[in-house]
Amino acid sequence: MTGVSDKRTFGEPLRLAAIDVGSNSTHMLVVEMASQGTYRMLENQKEQTRLAADIDDRLMLDANALSKMAAVLRRMKEMAQRHGAVIRCIATHPLREARNGVEFANRLSSRVGIPVEIVSGQEEARLVSLGVRAGLSINDKSSLIVDVGGGSAEIVLCQWNEVRFATSLKLGAVRLTQKFLMTDPFTEAALRELESYVRSRLEPLAHELKRFGFDLAVGSSGTIKALKALAIGIAGVAQPSSFHGSSLSREELDSVASVLFKNRSVQERRMLPGMDVKRADIIVAGAMVLRVLAEVAGVTGYTISTSALREGILFDTMAREAQWLQGDSKDVRWQSVREFGQKLRIDEPHAFHMATLTMSLFDALPLQGEDAARWRELLRCAAYLHESGKFINISGFHKHAQYLIKNSSLLGFSQRELEIVAALVRFHRKRAPRPDEDVFENLEKSDQVWVTRLSSVLRLAVSLDRGRIGRIRKVKLSSPRAGKMILAVSVASDSDPSVELYDLECEKAPFEKAFATVLEVCLAEVSA
Repeated sequence: MTGVSDKRTFGEPLRLAAIDVGSNSTHMLVVEMASQGTYRMLENQKEQTRLAADIDDRLMLDANALSKMAAVLRRMKEMAQRHGAVIRCIATHPLREARNGVEFANRLSSRVGIPVEIVSGQEEARLVSLGVRAGLSINDKSSLIVDVGGGSAEIVLCQWNEVRFATSLKLGAVRLTQKFLMTDPFTEAALRELESYVRSRLEPLAHELKRFGFDLAVGSSGTIKALKALAIGIAGVAQPSSFHGSSLSREELDSVASVLFKNRSVQERRMLPGMDVKRADIIVAGAMVLRVLAEVAGVTGYTISTSALREGILFDTMAREAQWLQGDSKDVRWQSVREFGQKLRIDEPHAFHMATLTMSLFDALPLQGEDAARWRELLRCAAYLHESGKFINISGFHKHAQYLIKNSSLLGFSQRELEIVAALVRFHRKRAPRPDEDVFENLEKSDQVWVTRLSSVLRLAVSLDRGRIGRIRKVKLSSPRAGKMILAVSVASDSDPSVELYDLECEKAPFEKAFATVLEVCLAEVSA
């Protein structure tokens, strides 16, 4: 799932490696996490991979791009493993953009042995904001956070330490350069066309930002650091050891942008004092985005954050490890699932009861492997959301739910995880899954096996509350010998569970096939 597996002994510090596969570069951070939410840097590795430039006119990534990325990730994996770090790898805009992005990620995962998660634009924006807020003391402020990457720009507005608004726009520096500034040097007409395009995308957003209001604007990632370095270089001042927490004023931004717009060839820009030569070709487009946003949204200056997506991945992973399995309401994934269910007007008491029964069954299964805990959390989500499709129509609601979940923007989940939750819900009723399912198109063989087995578990749990009044309160699954399991059910007093038991008999065949067992059901008192 996420690539996180914790084999530490008690008290041993957690070492994490966060890899960000972006449009312009691939960056890895290896750290040792501390219990209070801080960390000690062990490695900071960056390679200029320009994956967005490898997407062809058909929006496809080819074998050469795959070989290049596999070589980069292998080197990073070896470095992380030398530190004993568990690895989480996130892919952003280029793999979202490519038509074969999911297939590319799956092949990359197989070659390197690292699960590569493709995250939605909204999820990327959330992770950026999490990293920024962890690195700057701004939780008590209403903050506008802007991250101009290679393929997209993430814009987030946070108030009272919560994300109030988040979006991802196709305004990345590499993307815009390829679209508008193709010639070297670029023309005045091309520059004006770029400005007009950026303004058309940001002006509608500015109204929403002004409606919320913000006290502080923060810029993260390489674009704004390069602009600050250029401003300092032009002023003839010595470069600081770090830009973190410093500011780029509106006057500095306008001045630097003006210089960049006048130096129209890449070679001219490379000669500017303080210029990061690796960004000389794409810096004009990045400066245009930040300048236009400042103008339309009323930004007087940007505070610079050197922590962003990678740090967000670290703290998000730390939070998952500490909170998810306990169902902590502070966990963003569980919070997001609940909010999604509430918007779709699910029957929450029934949803919680289904989640409880499903987890009781799962916890008794003889499941091996370090991924079991991750599958537990995804199954729990599916149990909670299994009836969400009724918002559209009660007829075929499992199919409607599958569509809604797959195309949602649940925070904290990769696209692969959303497809897995959707598949589990899809097959909790009616027929069991077949190997050639369209739903399985983007899932690996191992995922398909897990979905087949766990959807049968969810099917059992749902049958146990067919009457929807909680007649069966608790369940206990045991396996006295190979090939046989016993399901003991505890019934509420003065209740007749005949409807549930009949339905259970009708629905247990997929479970028996998936786990190669005979399932025997009995009534008994089940201890807590």
